[in-house]
Amino acid sequence: MTRDCSRRGPLESITSTESPASSTELPSAVASVSLLVGGIGIMNVMLVSVSERTREIGMLGAMGLKPSQISLLFVLEGIMIGLVGVAAGIVVGLALNGILMQVGLDFGSVTQAASYMALIKDKVYPTWGTEKLLMRASTVLIICALASLLPAIEAGRREPAAALHFV
Repeated sequence: MTRDCSRRGPLESITSTESPASSTELPSAVASVSLLVGGIGIMNVMLVSVSERTREIGMLGAMGLKPSQISLLFVLEGIMIGLVGVAAGIVVGLALNGILMQVGLDFGSVTQAASYMALIKDKVYPTWGTEKLLMRASTVLIICALASLLPAIEAGRREPAAALHFV
C-alpha cells in the first residue's frame, strides 16, 4: 500500500518548510498603504506650507530666484521632513525592538486557545532586523521627494508680483 504524498494532514501543512505567499503579501500590503498615507500626509503639509508662505515665495521671486530654484527649496524641505521622520522612526523602532528582545511577546493565551498554533512557544523574541534599514529609509526619502514635487511646482509657478499682493 502506497501513501499519497500530495495529501497532507493538518499538522503536516503547518510544519512544512514551504512558505505560503500570503505570509509576505499582507505585510507588503500594509507597508504599501502606510507609505501611501505618509506620502499624502507630506504632500498635504507641503501644500499648506506653499499656501501659507505665498508672500515669502513672492519675495524670493522678486529677489531674482528662478522658478526651478524656488521649487528646489520646497523639494529639499520635503526631504528634510522625511529625514526627521526616518530618524524618529529608527530611534523609536529600535528602542521598542530592544525592549521586546528582552521581554518577549507573550503568545501563551493564544496558543492555549488554538491547538493548531502548537509550534509557537509561549514567548517570541524578535531580532534587530537592521538588514534592510538603509533600503527602507531611502524608500521613505524617495516617497517624500516625490510627494513634495507637486507643491514645489505650484510654488515655482507663482508670479512674484501677484504673490506680493497676497494677504
